Amino acid sequence: MTTTINYIDFEPQVLEKSFWGIHSYENIRATLDRANEWMHRNYSKEIINVETVVLPNIYKKSEAITDQTTQFYTGGQSVQNFQIIRIWFKG
Repeated sequence: MTTTINYIDFEPQVLEKSFWGIHSYENIRATLDRANEWMHRNYSKEIINVETVVLPNIYKKSEAITDQTTQFYTGGQSVQNFQIIRIWFKG
């Protein structure tokens, strides 16, 4: 039998969109709650690791920075980083 390793990412969900195209997102605790819910529903999967990952520019530039994002300025450009939760599991 072959075992494969998979992962699933939980990104902060958009809570509201403004008329001007600025979005606000759920906080990292709400994202963690969704990840925990997934683990409870998928209890038969063997969880290998749960981690937070910071990824640059996973959303459009017009979307708001929240408590789980950071913004870096490099050489005249800015890069938004978003914190997500990644679950590694055998499947």
